[in-house]
Amino acid sequence: MTEARLCIASHAADSDYAPTSRVLLWKLGYALVPAAEASDPSLRVVRDDRLGEVEAAPGVPIIVLTRGRSPRIRDPRVAGTLRRPARLHELYRLIQAALEEHPRSVPRVPTSLRGKGETEDQHWDFEVRSLSENGCLVTGAKLPRQGASFELEIELPWGQRLATPAVAAYEQGECLGLVFHGITLGARKKIAKAVLELLSRL
Repeated sequence: MTEARLCIASHAADSDYAPTSRVLLWKLGYALVPAAEASDPSLRVVRDDRLGEVEAAPGVPIIVLTRGRSPRIRDPRVAGTLRRPARLHELYRLIQAALEEHPRSVPRVPTSLRGKGETEDQHWDFEVRSLSENGCLVTGAKLPRQGASFELEIELPWGQRLATPAVAAYEQGECLGLVFHGITLGARKKIAKAVLELLSRL
C-alpha cells in the first residue's frame, strides 16, 4: 500500500498482540506504534492496567486490552475491549468500526490470482483482484451475470486451491464482486488463513 497509514498509539507490549499483528496491520493501512512515538494518533490501544496513561488524553477512540473478564469501563472513548494477546481479525474489526465510515468486518488483500467458476453448463476464467474470507473481486473476458450462483476455485501461489460456493453480488468498475454463500466453517478458516499468508507476502 502506498497511501498514508493511520497512526495507532500502542500503550501495550509487543507480547500483548498475536505474532505478526503489527506487520499485517501496516499492510492493511494502519501504523501501530509505541505511544511515545505517536504524535497525533487516530486511535489508542491500551492495556487495562495502563489506562492511567490516557486519562488526560483528548477524545481519541480507545481499544482496551484485558487479561480476561474485567469490569465494564465507563469511558465514552472506549470503542471496544479485547482479550490479550489481541488477534489480528478481532483487532481489525474494532479498528475499522472505530475509524472507518464504511467498516469492513474482515481484512481484504489485493491479489493477482487465477480462478475459475463453474456450473453444470457454464465455465468462466477469472483473475482474482482481491480476496477476503467473505468474498473476492474478479475480472475476466466473460463474467457471470449478477445473481448467478456457481462453484468457485482459486489457485494460490503455493499450489493450494480454495473452493467455495459463490454468488455474483455486485459490480465495481471493471470487476465483479463475489460473495461466498453457503461456505463451510472449514473452508472459511482455510480462506482466512490464506488471506493472512498473502498479506505477509506483500
